[in-house]
Amino acid sequence: MMLRIAATALLSLSLPLLAHAAGTARLAGLDDRGQPFSASVEYAGNNLRAASPQSPNNYLLARGDKIYAVSRVNGQQVVMEAADLMRMAGGLMPSPTAALEQVSAIVSLQPTTRSETVAGIGGTVYVLTYEDGRRQRRTEELVLTSASAASELTAAALKLGRSLASLSGTLLPPGADDLARRLQADRLGLLRFGDRFRVETLDDRAPQASRFELPGGSFQIPDLRGLLPGLGGR
Repeated sequence: MMLRIAATALLSLSLPLLAHAAGTARLAGLDDRGQPFSASVEYAGNNLRAASPQSPNNYLLARGDKIYAVSRVNGQQVVMEAADLMRMAGGLMPSPTAALEQVSAIVSLQPTTRSETVAGIGGTVYVLTYEDGRRQRRTEELVLTSASAASELTAAALKLGRSLASLSGTLLPPGADDLARRLQADRLGLLRFGDRFRVETLDDRAPQASRFELPGGSFQIPDLRGLLPGLGGR
């Protein structure tokens, strides 16, 4: 479930996190197995918290360059660094970038004359044409906007997704990185990606700083590499 939360991070592209970005959003769509998901994302500066109502006792917490998985087990809150979680689960963990791994190369990204309002924000419908891993051409509709709140959300969530992709050893195809660069260059925010992702609500007020603190009295699992040498290292 924790990486299903990460997969909601706006398809796990690569954009820089804006230092002043802050807000709260609810996201929904389909995961890499085609199952519906929903998640909340709270962010402020270099901190981000992602959770899912399907798993209320678990959440991801990004604080600067560190990412933690926080869980409640038998009434006790347990904190583990996400890197260790990835090492333990290995290939059993779903890829946080599965939704875009088929985008081998972008053929075109063209705006249409249609507009669409998503989460109360007006955007323009774009048509993305791309080649998949078999070099077959496919198309997908995206709704993009120049609204600053949406572009800040995109940057914040993509930073988390990219970090988790790196921890899991996932390599993004050139098409995914290309799309990220285009969004960054045009300062666009992603409101919808076909039927696989959409922003449901977006509030640009900063969450309370306490939302990004590690829970008091929690049990923090140490670096497992020292306890389990076969776990692998970075």
